[in-house]
Amino acid sequence: MDIQLLLVPYDSGQRGWRCGAGPEHLVRAGLPAHLQRQGHIVTAIQIIEDDPAYPPAEIRTAFELARRLATAVRSARTAGHFPLVLSGNCNTAMGTLSGLTPARRATFWFDAHGDCNTPETTTSGFLLDGMGLAMTVGLCWHHMRATVPGFQPVAAEATFLMGARDLDPPEAALLQGSAITAIPVGHIPEGLPGLLARTPLADTLGYLHLDVDVLDPAVGHANYLPAPQRPLPSPPDRRHCRSPRSGSARRRRAHLLFARRRPRSRCL
Repeated sequence: MDIQLLLVPYDSGQRGWRCGAGPEHLVRAGLPAHLQRQGHIVTAIQIIEDDPAYPPAEIRTAFELARRLATAVRSARTAGHFPLVLSGNCNTAMGTLSGLTPARRATFWFDAHGDCNTPETTTSGFLLDGMGLAMTVGLCWHHMRATVPGFQPVAAEATFLMGARDLDPPEAALLQGSAITAIPVGHIPEGLPGLLARTPLADTLGYLHLDVDVLDPAVGHANYLPAPQRPLPSPPDRRHCRSPRSGSARRRRAHLLFARRRPRSRCL
């Protein structure tokens, strides 16, 4: 597979701060060489940067990065490359998914947290870091997200939140009242094949979003937000990632990985 690495080394608008240090650290630690040993070709490593004409600001910077990432993802796919995105914040999913339109998309969101806050519900003071999934399904930031080229909300019915176990009360209420499918840790991976087989995902591009805090902190303490309560014990068996087929319909594969990791932390 021809892979193009897209690095977004930002966290809450700050370059190289906290989880924003992770993407470049992974490259320095040998990720390209590891991919090549697995039989892939790393065609390019592109760093998505903020507009230097403006000072860093969480909201402005996040949407500027999303706009630039959307363009980079679309260019990579046009060239026939697999875009692998490494980022410090989950909100870059908005840019990645925007680069996949107009195709029908499905989101498989592995995260210990819900990422379904909105500006009206958040109490953290970080305006975008806990809103990544909410933005992708069109629940907030309506005017700003319209500035991201190609943005279209992903259908809630085609959105799967996997492994979440640390939800704010407003997030839990939102998920309960939405068509998003929340899959508890205990149902991963055994319950996935049956669920996916019952879901109409034919001719769909799949976006695989991995916030590595979904892992067991005892196995891989990836960032500053570990969540206990039976986290995902080990990576899913690859058998459970196969696309079920129904007649002549098939799911198109375009999985993109999102990594959120601090350097100097233990990893798998």
